Amino acid sequence: MPELPEYMYQKERLIDPEFTPQESLFRRVPPFIWDDWKDDGDIELDAIQFPDMSVNREKYGPAESARWERGRYVDWGVVGFLVGDIPSEILYQGAVIYRLKAAHKPERRNYPHSEVQAFEAKWESPQVEIHIDESTMPGVPLEAQQEWRELLRRKCRIILRPGEEAPNSQR
Repeated sequence: MPELPEYMYQKERLIDPEFTPQESLFRRVPPFIWDDWKDDGDIELDAIQFPDMSVNREKYGPAESARWERGRYVDWGVVGFLVGDIPSEILYQGAVIYRLKAAHKPERRNYPHSEVQAFEAKWESPQVEIHIDESTMPGVPLEAQQEWRELLRRKCRIILRPGEEAPNSQR
């Protein structure tokens, strides 16, 4: 089993809240989801999950950094998208505004770890947003959830397929 690369350790590094629109984010996708994909480059909707979708930042590690799970290497596929491709505001039925944002959430053995988080604001007070997490997700209409996922899915690209070795692998 490969050893965790040095760049993955948080050590004394702090949270970096600044993302540029050109920065890539990488998400690992389990092989069972890949089994249903056609070879046309289209990403399956099941690869995109909310709330708090786990991703890794290109700024702190290559695409294969997403293949590390709690210090253990998993041979999953990796998809990627740009921070600027995250739909920043989605109006839903003229009553709710949903906002998606990247947030750096480093872990002790995964400094590049980040999340795409969802927030909800009412149309009449758009500046007051509530973070949507596991406890509040059941209150979000399924159609709104599907819309977020579909918009982001369209921006995803395949980076590494399961079993595919990354060029210049740093494992």
